[in-house]
Amino acid sequence: MLRRIWLLLTISLFSFATTLGWADTAFTQQKEVQAFINSMVKKHGFKKSNLEKLLSTVKIRPKIIQQFRAPLEEKPWYLYERLFVNEWRIQHGVQFWIKNKRTLAMAEKKYGVPASIIVATLGIETKYGQRIGEHRVLDALCNLAFTKNKRAPFFRHELEEFLLLTRENHLDPQKMMGSYAGAIGQPQFMPSSYRYFAVNATGQGSVDLINNTADAINSIANYYKKHGWQPNQPIAVPASNIDKAILTKKTLTSSDLIKYGIIKKEHLSHKALQVQLIELKDYHNSQYWLGFHNFSVIKRYNSSDLYAMAVFRLSHHLSTLRDKIDQ
Repeated sequence: MLRRIWLLLTISLFSFATTLGWADTAFTQQKEVQAFINSMVKKHGFKKSNLEKLLSTVKIRPKIIQQFRAPLEEKPWYLYERLFVNEWRIQHGVQFWIKNKRTLAMAEKKYGVPASIIVATLGIETKYGQRIGEHRVLDALCNLAFTKNKRAPFFRHELEEFLLLTRENHLDPQKMMGSYAGAIGQPQFMPSSYRYFAVNATGQGSVDLINNTADAINSIANYYKKHGWQPNQPIAVPASNIDKAILTKKTLTSSDLIKYGIIKKEHLSHKALQVQLIELKDYHNSQYWLGFHNFSVIKRYNSSDLYAMAVFRLSHHLSTLRDKIDQ
């Protein structure tokens, strides 16, 4: 009986410690963690004892797993839109645009990405730099990299990139904060994107996506350009006369658009055009849009149709209000 009580007490104390986020001292001894450490030593010349010391500080964060398993992108459009395309983001977005108009104009000219898209992306990601994340990046990546989920290999790769990023830029990996998925700074770049697409706008010091707004603006523009942004091309348009027969098609050709009466032949400027049919669930029914190449480019930032549409719609509202102010 006493042994059973002691066992229950031990389990309770462990659960309590996990809830508080205490370090799991057994973390570095897990088979997959040891394999990762050995790989970092062999591939990149890290010192094993240093990695073991660093990873022993990793804390179990159930909240990270919960957020990962229930992302906002699984909500219907009418709820998602209220969260990200609202009056606050429109008003503050225009204020941000005016405050940083010179930097945005230069980035638009250099990379060919509209200022409205850059601002909208910042607005949706971090409320224009106001909310860059509440989790240690190290904790977020480790919790997701070594938990059973289909994207664990992706997060192990991002953990590798994060350790390289902090070493290259002389950053403290224990102090960097980010999202539940390990995204960093005002534009919420994953570590790999930080390493390969971040831009040092001033050319002085190192890239700083956390505190330097100019770096954040130019990095977003560079990211979109490197992923194929086409200047002065459409992003999305409302679709009409949708036939149920085409709802299963993931992409539509120009002949499909004409055949189903979605777009008139004389309005089609590119014969080889391919577009994505987008279904957005409203409260009672659905609305349909056609997403062009640049819509797919936005989805390289976040693969959700809802996310890309939110960036597009917010950018439209920002441009409309900015034009009114300038008149």
